[in-house]
Amino acid sequence: MLASLYNFFHLRRRLLYLLYGIFVLISVGLFLQVEPQETLDAMLPDQAGSRVKEDFAWLQRAPFAQKVFIDLERIDSADEALLTATTKALANALKGPHVLGVTDGPPLQRHGRFLSHLQQALPRLFTAQDARQIELRLTDDALLGRLHEIRTQLMTPEGWWTKQTLQSDPLQLWHFAAGHLRQLNPFAGADLAQTAFVSQDGRHRLLMVDTDVVIADLTGSVALLDRIDQAVKAAVPLSIRATVVSGHAYTVANAQTVQRDIRVVFTVASVAILVIFILLLRNLRALWVFVLPASVLGIAAGMVALWFPALSGITLGFGAVLLGITVDFTLHVFFALRHGGAATVTLNRLSRPLIGSALTSFMAFAVLLYSHLPGQRQLAVFSMTAIAAALLLALVVMPHLCGRSQSVMARSREEQPHHKPGWTFLWLVVVALCALGCPQVQFDGDLRSLSVQSQSLDQGEQLMKQVWGDVRSQTLIFATGATVDDALMRNSHVAALVAEDGQSDALVSLATLIPADNVQQENVNRWQQFWTEHREALERFLRLATEQGFSASAFEPFLLELKNEPAHLDLSFWRDAGLGTVVDGLLVDDLANGKAILSLLHHTVGQEALQTSLESIAGVRVVDQGRFRQQLSAQVGADFSRFILRALLVVVIVLVVWYRRLSDVLLALLPVACGLLAMFGLMGWFGLPFNLFNVIAAILVVGLGVDYGIFMLNRCHYGRGMHTDQAVLVSALTTLAGFGSLTLARHPAMSSIGLTVLFGISTAVITALLVIPSVYVWVGRQRRS
Repeated sequence: MLASLYNFFHLRRRLLYLLYGIFVLISVGLFLQVEPQETLDAMLPDQAGSRVKEDFAWLQRAPFAQKVFIDLERIDSADEALLTATTKALANALKGPHVLGVTDGPPLQRHGRFLSHLQQALPRLFTAQDARQIELRLTDDALLGRLHEIRTQLMTPEGWWTKQTLQSDPLQLWHFAAGHLRQLNPFAGADLAQTAFVSQDGRHRLLMVDTDVVIADLTGSVALLDRIDQAVKAAVPLSIRATVVSGHAYTVANAQTVQRDIRVVFTVASVAILVIFILLLRNLRALWVFVLPASVLGIAAGMVALWFPALSGITLGFGAVLLGITVDFTLHVFFALRHGGAATVTLNRLSRPLIGSALTSFMAFAVLLYSHLPGQRQLAVFSMTAIAAALLLALVVMPHLCGRSQSVMARSREEQPHHKPGWTFLWLVVVALCALGCPQVQFDGDLRSLSVQSQSLDQGEQLMKQVWGDVRSQTLIFATGATVDDALMRNSHVAALVAEDGQSDALVSLATLIPADNVQQENVNRWQQFWTEHREALERFLRLATEQGFSASAFEPFLLELKNEPAHLDLSFWRDAGLGTVVDGLLVDDLANGKAILSLLHHTVGQEALQTSLESIAGVRVVDQGRFRQQLSAQVGADFSRFILRALLVVVIVLVVWYRRLSDVLLALLPVACGLLAMFGLMGWFGLPFNLFNVIAAILVVGLGVDYGIFMLNRCHYGRGMHTDQAVLVSALTTLAGFGSLTLARHPAMSSIGLTVLFGISTAVITALLVIPSVYVWVGRQRRS
């Protein structure tokens, strides 16, 4: 068939060139149309029922996932007053587009409506500890001191608008209700005695910015961060250091890094491959060896875009690697056809190893179609399409472009393969030493290790952890229900169980503001009993007030408030109090089957048993980020083992069908075995973890290693007439150039693929060129003897 195609286009080359030109135009058009994106979705399992996928979906609902944190630190010369003024100035400067609100502290603003609601809420929040604290305010000395403060305040301008508040709450009982609000402060490093987010050493203040820009929105993230940067420059003096921490910064950093890496990787790989061709081939027609495989990348990217809603930038960056893989096909055609023999005979002779090597690579990547990670499935479609298209161009188009050589390159000077037992033994010893590091390889399921980590981002995260606590890594507890009341009831059960475990101080929960109905009633009963037992103290207060010159009815509103039925505490009560932002931030109301109330639990040692107990409550979901990473790492390890076994099985089946001789199958697999052992061993020796994308590295070693094995075995069978060893060497150099360019990438996922495959492929190609000929000669001698 190949001979017929060659003869057909040999007489119609203009038609062939026209068809190839149309192919190139389509490929370039598709390449320019695709828009690579960089999101974590491509790195997460998406199969139905996946715990990892579900936990990640819940993590996206964390109250701080979409927020921007701005830490303001006063340097030595700055005083506390300047830090306070700067915080207020920056909060005002941030108001505008993309900013929904700026919070500078717990919700303890002292306005009349808020204080009134706190006073109304106290009976239903009244604990035994509150009772003991109020008793200290009912001593004669405390009462006289308070009456003196009231008189002094009434003599000031402030007293005119606080008079009603002083009459209804002369003992400032609202302080105790406000104490419960402070337990909603999620920042473990904050000074809870402050009404603002102030660090315990007083050197830092924190602003929390609410925004309508989702983290995955690159354009919005760039605009938001630019706006924040402008506000900081306008409002923050040089004596104050501002540090911005946000998931949006990671989105921008990852996207910009991927865009930069694509440019660098493609440029370096292209230049390196061209240099190799110029130095080793020294023929202008050799440029087609590079141009033909490069022209398939747009088709491959278009195929991915056809099947997936978003093309990962990492997948597109993998194109440089595919150049090094697919160029193998055109290289072998170039070397084989330029020897001067009949083109049809050479094509028929070459087609078997060429199709066999392409088929093994194609099938090795095909196993990734069963991956639970969309990013890996994208790489599978991208690679399979490029391999198939490049093989077609190599067999149909390349024979008409490579020309014929009149040089000595066309003559076979040595039909028998090289046999160097000493070097072969030494190389196998080196591979064995590398393999000793295999048991030290670790799997890393932390998504943060696949994200760009710049010095500024790392410093910002460390600052947040050191000053304010590990806010972004807290355990999330979701209490779900068909209605909000159902969810609140389960949330109260969660708070009760945490209290039984002695970790109430580590919990941030709406149960602090909205206890269960039975708990509210118990608190009301305790409140009423308290004032019954302290009736004399209350009468003594009124008597002391009269003695101090207050009228007999001055505090009548206070007495009426004690007798009134306390208001029921629910979400609407606190929204009316002005705390809508707080309560709604812990409410998840967009679930498909109900609502959820979120609680935050600061991570402590030995918390696993408590998490297990919490999950035993029906309708409660616990999402621990440490456990999330462990589960993801376990799944990566399981996927890796499954994919490697499948890829090896597929390759072995293809080789058995192709050769039908055990010795040939084992010889073709030698580069694969040595490449994998060296790759894992060197990763272990250098302490490089195995991550979500290193799975691709192993598949590449399997596919390319067996390609080298097939071609070198073909060279051993049929001699050097087609210059297979030269083609394998140049092919390996171009592949290493592609992978070497990936090591220059700044994105961890791309650089990790490049570095690890560099280990495996370099070992595989040396094994193919050195070990296979020696073992082939040895096996032949054994057969003859």
